[in-house]
Amino acid sequence: MQEKKSSEKRTSETIRDLGENAREAAGRAQESSSRAAEGFREYQLKLITAAQDNTNALFEYAHDILHAQSISDWVEISTTHSRRQLEMMAEQARELTSSAQKVATDTARPLTGVFGSQGAHMS
Repeated sequence: MQEKKSSEKRTSETIRDLGENAREAAGRAQESSSRAAEGFREYQLKLITAAQDNTNALFEYAHDILHAQSISDWVEISTTHSRRQLEMMAEQARELTSSAQKVATDTARPLTGVFGSQGAHMS
């Protein structure tokens, strides 16, 4: 009889623990999703800003080319524009890479606690 009560108590505790773990996991998944959505929005804004900067640079280049007085002016304008574009694209790539890494890290952070604590309970 005592064994049956003990077994029922353990079963009840296990079910309660499973419920708590499920609620915690759901909360962390929701937090992770929220962070991912915000991070993705920030990433999209960086992409839009980069596209806008690139478009502005193109119009500036077209304006300068139209006002070139000679072939040497045209070559100088083209060279300067190409150098600036390469520098700008390199900086944009660094910013986008950094932003993507931040999104991945921030999104995964809430989930690492769940799996870490679950692994401790299983062993």
